[in-house]
Amino acid sequence: MMNASNVGNAVMKRRRTKRMALMGSVAIFLGSSGALAQTDPAAAPPAATASDPAQAEAPATPVAASEDDKTIIVTGSRIRRTAADLDQPAEVLGSAEIAQRGYTDLGRALQELPAFGVPANSQIGSQGSYNAGASFANLYNLGSQRTLSLVNGQRFVSSASSSIFGAVAGSPVDLNSIPTTLIDRVETLSVGGAPIYGSDAIAGTVNIILKKNYQGLHLDAQTGIAQKGDAAEQQVSLLAGRNFAEDRGNVTLSVQYNHQDGLPTSARYYTGGNKPFFGTALAGSDNVYSLYQGGLHYNEFTNTGMPLFADSYPTLSGKPYAGITNAAGQTLYFNNSGQLAVFNPGQTTGSQLYGAGGDGFAIGDYENLITRSDRVQATLLAHYDFSDHIRLSAEGWYGHTSASNISAQPFYNTALFANAGETNGNLILSTANPYLSAADRATIVSNLVANGQDPSTFYLARANTDLATGAFTTTTDLYRVVGDLAGDFTIGSHNFNWDVSGTYGRVRSTSRSREVVTQNYYNALNAVTDASGNIVCATGYANATIPTFSSTCAPLNVFGVNQASQAALDYISADARSTQLNQQYDIIASLGGDIVRLPAGAVKFSLGYEHRYESVNFDPGAFAYGEENGDGTRTQYGNSIPIDPVRGSYHTNEGFGELSIPLVAPAMHVPLIYNLSLQGSARYVDNSIVNRGFWAYSGGGVYAPTRDISFRGNYTRSFRSPAITEAYAPTGSVFNTANDPCDARYLTAGPNPTRRQANCAAAGLPSNFNSNIVDYTAQGTTGGNPNLQNEVANSWTAGGVLTPRWLPGLTVSADYIKIDIKNEIATLGAEDLLNACYDSDDYPNNSFCSTFTRDASGQVTSFTGGNYNLAVEKFRAVQATVDYRFPLTRLGLPESAGALGLGANWLHTAKHYYRIGSGDQTYTVGTTQEPTDNVTANLNYYNGGLNFLWQTQYYGPTKITVNAPQTTYEYPNVKQYFMFNTSIGYTLNDRFRVRLVVDNVLDKTVPFPYAVSATRYYSAIIGRYFHLNFGIDF
Repeated sequence: MMNASNVGNAVMKRRRTKRMALMGSVAIFLGSSGALAQTDPAAAPPAATASDPAQAEAPATPVAASEDDKTIIVTGSRIRRTAADLDQPAEVLGSAEIAQRGYTDLGRALQELPAFGVPANSQIGSQGSYNAGASFANLYNLGSQRTLSLVNGQRFVSSASSSIFGAVAGSPVDLNSIPTTLIDRVETLSVGGAPIYGSDAIAGTVNIILKKNYQGLHLDAQTGIAQKGDAAEQQVSLLAGRNFAEDRGNVTLSVQYNHQDGLPTSARYYTGGNKPFFGTALAGSDNVYSLYQGGLHYNEFTNTGMPLFADSYPTLSGKPYAGITNAAGQTLYFNNSGQLAVFNPGQTTGSQLYGAGGDGFAIGDYENLITRSDRVQATLLAHYDFSDHIRLSAEGWYGHTSASNISAQPFYNTALFANAGETNGNLILSTANPYLSAADRATIVSNLVANGQDPSTFYLARANTDLATGAFTTTTDLYRVVGDLAGDFTIGSHNFNWDVSGTYGRVRSTSRSREVVTQNYYNALNAVTDASGNIVCATGYANATIPTFSSTCAPLNVFGVNQASQAALDYISADARSTQLNQQYDIIASLGGDIVRLPAGAVKFSLGYEHRYESVNFDPGAFAYGEENGDGTRTQYGNSIPIDPVRGSYHTNEGFGELSIPLVAPAMHVPLIYNLSLQGSARYVDNSIVNRGFWAYSGGGVYAPTRDISFRGNYTRSFRSPAITEAYAPTGSVFNTANDPCDARYLTAGPNPTRRQANCAAAGLPSNFNSNIVDYTAQGTTGGNPNLQNEVANSWTAGGVLTPRWLPGLTVSADYIKIDIKNEIATLGAEDLLNACYDSDDYPNNSFCSTFTRDASGQVTSFTGGNYNLAVEKFRAVQATVDYRFPLTRLGLPESAGALGLGANWLHTAKHYYRIGSGDQTYTVGTTQEPTDNVTANLNYYNGGLNFLWQTQYYGPTKITVNAPQTTYEYPNVKQYFMFNTSIGYTLNDRFRVRLVVDNVLDKTVPFPYAVSATRYYSAIIGRYFHLNFGIDF
């Protein structure tokens, strides 16, 4: 957002400061948590020109301001001030760093900063039911919904789905909507932001600053591929800009196209179906889980089909149970070609349901590793100075994305999920099915007779990977316009600035998948032979009321894999489509300036008003909505429960104010006080969802005893308002599995095992209780809660910055960060409800104990989940950075030797846990998702047009779990981990640039015992990866 002041001065200075500011921008290495760069385009010199190779090659934190204009607009403030007055820790990711590492999406680039955790959704890993390919920031692992993302200081419309089956909570911004070639830098402010920008800035604020004053024409092309020959990506981009009207205006255009090949988990060993895994230990083991080789393979079904003589399970613990067997008593299954063969259950584990290796269903092969995507983005930025004191700015955005989750779990027919004949239960098939060979028919009939069953029908358990892959595609169209009118004026000796801006954003997305219609599926399974000897559907069938790709029944062969005809697949499949429409209107008006001049400088203020309107409209489509029964209920068409539409909106009226008071300035020569300033800000928010207003406020200061060192501190009260989905989503059915705390496998786990054991015993459950919900789903309900209130966070930071004169170019900063969240909105499922009940100190009076039911044998039969303001979350960390850049002439070498740059960011998370209700803490830090120590260090070498980068990423030692005894897992610890990346680039004649980037240079693999986060250890899973980039400036 542009909060212009001294516009006229900036206009007059533009030409003479252009080169000075640009060259200064390469003098500081990326990663500083010191001064943030300006976001005020009116006061800024042009950000870059096409002929400036230094801008393209040197990672940089742009200088805070030129000598002509030391006051700037920093992220987290609307007051023009010096960057040294910032009282909160901040980090900067420069455009050169993004380009130098070859990133084509901002989400992955941000993850190189240790403060950013694994996002709730990204292009890596399994996607939610909607929003394939979206990527959201997750600062401090507090959740994407608690990180506020801005573009040029303005809110950006969210692309998140509002379905209860969406990927994320809240309304985070899809970072893939921002073209990387247009980014000048990304400023991340810790903790602060709520009094300045409003809701969602609990963890902090990410402000994406664009290249608003670009001059020239730049073309860029990049390609990348893994050493294994897959996961390819391509990107081409154009960036063009030109000043006009004697430099009073500028127009900048960015057009970017990106393609990313998809990749299933089966493409890599450590994510595929044969990877090592922790499974239930055998009886007598000292551990709950043992490490098995060969992959987790379910023995209760295969994707080729397992025949049974009863509606049960073909095997239990790898031994024959209700499955068809041969004369030797060995369980049989259909092989790939559809013939009965001996089933290999693999190595026996402590689970009745799965083995290690063997012929069972290798579930790990059927997930998404990389989302396939195509993105086209066009952005136009323009501004014009009507006079020396008034500037008009505008932005126009269009983005089109098509992203596909290429693989996911199929729908199943198994006794694990339902009774035979129901949608997900075992199939009931005729022994006269013409697709059975005579020998196989005889074997099945013989088993039926021997077990006293009707010989005319048998059962089939199957994972239907060849009928419905679980893949879906989300197509998104984004439109956004911003208008901003800003200026300044003087009354006497006081300078004032004003700003009025309006933003409209609109995102429409459609998710599409091919889904099996149950009624037609059953019709096609009822295959017979007609008088001519042809296999056809039995007569008398009725098609489902929802259209399928073909209305003509064709017989379906489910024996083996990929045996079905296309005609049969078209008959049983429907085109399922859902749509999501998000809209945002935001109007902001502000007035700022100086009130009075003190000996240390002017006391400055900013006052403003904001009105924001947000709406969502989610339509699940005819297939997901289900068939109306006429009595207010609906019947599902396929294997998914009926999904309700979500419609809602809210508006806010917000007033804000800010004050900056300089107490001591360097020119005053006060002993032991080089600089001293105080800041304060507040915002009142009236949100139509929440039934009362809320005050957010912040206060802090900066104290520098000398020019070499400064100390800073800040206290902030921030908040997050409920999202529309969280408040208004209709109640719907869900199916959950859960690690029942009263199950013998988990009875001694949890934050307080003694309390858990006592409560489970009081419930009448024996110490050897085996809970079905651990392995079998139970049906429950979930939905929105219109009584939700704001989440509230009380946070403070304290730290300092060292910039010693005796070592020019060195900046060291360190800050302690404390965030306490209460009334946190949590979406609770079956496991959360069970834990909250049995881990509480007020059992059985805890309210969560009434949210589920057990039958007489103790099995969970139902639960009521949903959103509650019942969680607390606490976070404690130390964040530090080191930046050092120096010419090698300091070592006595000639100027031709070049320069070195060192940048390192470190996050040490001392504590991070959440608690639901009155239960005990559940810790998250110390796992592979959130290592206690996380470091990224960059070593750069510059020499003319040459730039070389060596990057080291470090994750400290972690544990498989931190909420259970060490004996829970056979190998509970994961050792420290190093990853190395490199980049080498060269610019020729200030015009041509080529860069080679290698990720995971040493081709390091996943650390033992291999149970790690696919997103955090992405490079280890993919293996060595190459990017090649070409750029040319005109």
